[in-house]
Amino acid sequence: MSEKPHILIVDDDNRILKLLKKFLSQKNFLVSTSTSTNEAVELLKNFNYDLIILDVMMPEVTGIEFATKIKESGSTMPIVMLTALSEPEDRIKGLEAGANDYITKPFEPRELLLRINNLINSHNLHKKEQQLVRFGNSSYNLITRELVQNNATIKLSSSEENLLDILFSSNNEVISREDLSKKLGGLNTRSVDVQIVRLRNKIEIDPKNPQYLKTIRNKGYVLYT
Repeated sequence: MSEKPHILIVDDDNRILKLLKKFLSQKNFLVSTSTSTNEAVELLKNFNYDLIILDVMMPEVTGIEFATKIKESGSTMPIVMLTALSEPEDRIKGLEAGANDYITKPFEPRELLLRINNLINSHNLHKKEQQLVRFGNSSYNLITRELVQNNATIKLSSSEENLLDILFSSNNEVISREDLSKKLGGLNTRSVDVQIVRLRNKIEIDPKNPQYLKTIRNKGYVLYT
């Protein structure tokens, strides 16, 4: 990742907050802290976090209840439950609430660090997978704009990347040459045709008989996925 992962720690024990903030900051994380779930709600509204460390025994709203609310909101952010409760039933409740991991106090900071890194890496990989569009033996990542064919990365020009983005966003609907021209920043229609041919040469097994990037006579172009 190009930016530091941002972690939110929610715990009513200031000693734990200070210890974890210092440790994780030294390990190249951005760290926000909160001593209440009410404050944490506001922080979650205003910032994007890569992971939350959540104490179970919180006043007012328990960590279990708070984790449930986070997951019910549709968030896929990883949650690590931090607690002094070590009975199997307590761990099960935390996991059922949507926690991705569960660590008991006292804990070894290095173990927590390993769990955090594993969860963030897995979450980022999942998000990356969710942005993949597959067609034939190729896949295109809408975030990284990387085209992979038979496990090999195919180099694309910025114009070809823009063209693929537009074609994929049409959801298998035909786009006219004129619309493509506008969406590509005013590129003339002849240049659009040239870009289509170049892209077709990269994604089709037989460019003269395309399976995916097709020309629809008198209408325009479509990319079938």
